[in-house]
Amino acid sequence: MGTFPQSLRRVAVATDEGQPDKRETILLVEDEPAVRQLFLVALTRAGYRVFEARNGQEALKMFDQHGDSIDLLLTDLRMPYMGGAELAQHLRARRKTLKLIAISGYVSNPEDLAADFLAKPFSRDDLLAKVREVLDRR
Repeated sequence: MGTFPQSLRRVAVATDEGQPDKRETILLVEDEPAVRQLFLVALTRAGYRVFEARNGQEALKMFDQHGDSIDLLLTDLRMPYMGGAELAQHLRARRKTLKLIAISGYVSNPEDLAADFLAKPFSRDDLLAKVREVLDRR
């Protein structure tokens, strides 16, 4: 897909019939391929641009390339190489205003991130509602 490696590809926007094209950009970081694909499909169909990464290290590279266009970091907390909390700290050191949603299937302490949190499993509607809520927040 374009010049992006498979793990660091930019996904074209696909919108649902009648859905406004929001044109906001999300950095999706999830190590489980099937889960990442589900989130990717839901977000692109809702009209968002999505950059995806398999772990925190890939996400840092993606942010180096496209950080100015990223509106929201959507990251799993438990991943190999670099977890979501550490990733969020690195990216927020670069841009304090970066919006963040942390996700996890494990009990954790998301308050440490000062982030919004979604506990897996959650529905497509829950994901899209939380994304919209966080993006709309000033």
